[in-house]
Amino acid sequence: MTNARVRHIFVPILCRELSGGKPSGPNIQIVLNSLSEEGVGFRSKTIYSVGMELQTEMYLPTRPAPITPQIRIERVDSIVGTETYTIGAAFAKISPEEKKAVLECMESLDLYKILDEAQKLEASDIHLTVGHPAVFRRRGRLSSMQTKPVEEGQIRAMLFPLLNDMQIENFEKNKELDFAFSPSLDTRYRVNMHVQRGFAEAALRNIPSKVPDFKKLGLPEEQLQRFCQEKAGLVLISGKTGAGKTTTLTAMIDYVNRNLERVLITIEDPIEYLHKSQKSVIKQRELGSDTRSYAEALKHTLRQDPDIIVVSELLDGESVRAAMRAAETGHLVISTIHAPDTAQTIERILNLFPPEHANSVLQQLSSCLTGVLFQTLVPNKKNELVAATELLMCNNAIRSSIRESRFSQIGFTIQTGAALGMYTLETCLRKLVENNIIDEKVAEEHTRIA
Repeated sequence: MTNARVRHIFVPILCRELSGGKPSGPNIQIVLNSLSEEGVGFRSKTIYSVGMELQTEMYLPTRPAPITPQIRIERVDSIVGTETYTIGAAFAKISPEEKKAVLECMESLDLYKILDEAQKLEASDIHLTVGHPAVFRRRGRLSSMQTKPVEEGQIRAMLFPLLNDMQIENFEKNKELDFAFSPSLDTRYRVNMHVQRGFAEAALRNIPSKVPDFKKLGLPEEQLQRFCQEKAGLVLISGKTGAGKTTTLTAMIDYVNRNLERVLITIEDPIEYLHKSQKSVIKQRELGSDTRSYAEALKHTLRQDPDIIVVSELLDGESVRAAMRAAETGHLVISTIHAPDTAQTIERILNLFPPEHANSVLQQLSSCLTGVLFQTLVPNKKNELVAATELLMCNNAIRSSIRESRFSQIGFTIQTGAALGMYTLETCLRKLVENNIIDEKVAEEHTRIA
């Protein structure tokens, strides 16, 4: 298998040993992890001897019927620490029609061809959906790749080679999986695999290779630097899905890493940006592979001498309790949460708990909350997306409103808190209009939504 045209794929096949040129013994299912026009590669718990020939049935994606080439074992390598072997086999007998099918399969399963096209278009997202060609999102608009529609089996075949056995098992069991991978030194993608109408499908988010700073992102530079320099407390980045919360979180980690001497531990699902320790010591832990849950990771992280703990998202009451406990015990905790505005960020946290816990949750939150940055993305005059934000910084009035469940008063306190650096979304939108960045109509639309 010396040919350079190799595709890393996931394709189950059936095989039987050949004896005297005829198949013998039971069918054994194996899974290919590489395919070339010369042969295949796969893993096996069975030791095949070099020179052994096998009759195969290959159910390649995009083909309704299997092909049946014969393969000859050419290489057997043990995987250290396991009872599994990697097997390399060459095609010993394959018809011209079957070889054509292999080449067509390799072309259709070339994930990197899709990724290269996305990079050329500067696409932010890729959607792989059965029945449609790959779809790209660029500056909020969708366009399709000029290829044949994706067919059943193709997405599993392209993406499963990026996963370990535990991740594949989790996906098959839960029908959902988040992970990230780097196809090159300069690119990284976050992937959500899911099932739709029984088909495995995927959405891939392009993660920029360089972390933009606060100013470039259009974020409140002075206030976020102040948040990062806090010794303890809870800082929340809130917004709807796709509002850039993770990017803001990453920019905060990067600021700490470049400017402060801290031990910063992240708990992520999945790890998106990879940070190399500079002034700070950065430790990145991934849900599933490094820890089992946010709450459990937070509990144990307190024993790892952290100054700052970054949690990619607060999803349930248990993780919120653990985050508040860490903030109360002298750690700075930074996280994101889904919410439609700043005031409802507080309500969202409260709604993660049973009603009988409301008073204790509000008391605890009012004592440890440092601030909330709410953000959304709006189109500018170049049809690019820019951040519009609202900033809450906790003072006595805010803490009192939280303790007493007077959430409607929070917006008014933000309006009157300019001296502390607070501002409303409407104020931010007006400033974007005055600076000729967005149209008045856009500001009005998002003010109404807010």
